[in-house]
Amino acid sequence: MHRDFSIALLSGLALLTALSLYAPGSFSLTAHEADLLKRASQPLILQLSTIYSPLYLLLMGLWQEPGTHPLWLRLPGVLAGLLALLLCTRVMRAMAGAHATSSALLLLAGAPLLVAQARAISPATLVLVATLLSYWFFLEYMRAGERTWLGAWIIASILSWGLQAGLVFLPLLQSVIVLLYRKRYTRAKKRWWWSAQALVLGLFLLAFWQPLFHFLSVRLPVLTPQQASEAIPLFALLSTNLALPKALPGMLVMILLLISGLRATDWRKDPRHGLLILGLLAPCPFYLFTPQPEALLLCALPCLFGLAAIGLRLYPRWARQGLWATVALCYIWSYWHLY
Repeated sequence: MHRDFSIALLSGLALLTALSLYAPGSFSLTAHEADLLKRASQPLILQLSTIYSPLYLLLMGLWQEPGTHPLWLRLPGVLAGLLALLLCTRVMRAMAGAHATSSALLLLAGAPLLVAQARAISPATLVLVATLLSYWFFLEYMRAGERTWLGAWIIASILSWGLQAGLVFLPLLQSVIVLLYRKRYTRAKKRWWWSAQALVLGLFLLAFWQPLFHFLSVRLPVLTPQQASEAIPLFALLSTNLALPKALPGMLVMILLLISGLRATDWRKDPRHGLLILGLLAPCPFYLFTPQPEALLLCALPCLFGLAAIGLRLYPRWARQGLWATVALCYIWSYWHLY
């Protein structure tokens, strides 16, 4: 078992590295990337004054100093993607179980959406790292009750807003889990958790009350049905990084695995399975309202593939081999459009 997991992890790291760095000749800067790099080269006070990814702008400002080759500028995204895979081993083992971890890792390593974001000059893969850290610290605190984990969770939550303020969905999601499964946790755990929650959300309101007020008073009231309908193709983007109808084969395969995974989970009693399901759903509404929404959509991938990996285990060996071959073909179809 340990040997199989090690092979899966090394294969996943090698696969993501190869796919992210493939065809370096195509690494020309887009207009959005050029604008981001321009803002990253501004003085520190201007970088920190923006509400959109100030920590990422600071990082890229420092990263640009040794050189500005397009491949060099994309390395932070690739390295963050590899770190996310390593963190995913901890998170998936806790949420989906040891038997599903290897499959979830391989699905995530080759995911077209992750590959596309790792190749881009974007904070998306760092946002994924912040998401996985939040899940890890939350799960460890709820398991062991040690306040060291809770302190790490507080720090990770506050710093994550410097990458993407929309990550405020994480403490809200995790609080829903604590409420829904409150009988599974001791009174001491819940008391310290709600104290930490009050601190984190209070700091968020102090830091972001202006954009939050603008969203609630200006943007939300003018939401049209046409804008809301943009949520429909979200699963196609998650599954294949393609729009419909090109995404249809890969989307149908993932829907099959997702439904199988939902059937296999004991979400009514197990908070880890509840977190998997809500962790897939929670980032999606933010996709409609948040700048750089791909970063938040990427946060749903680990939970999607955790459920898919659980679903894979329901099938006999010959069926699993057929499903893996189908997923591989759908991924290759997506890569063909990406490159």
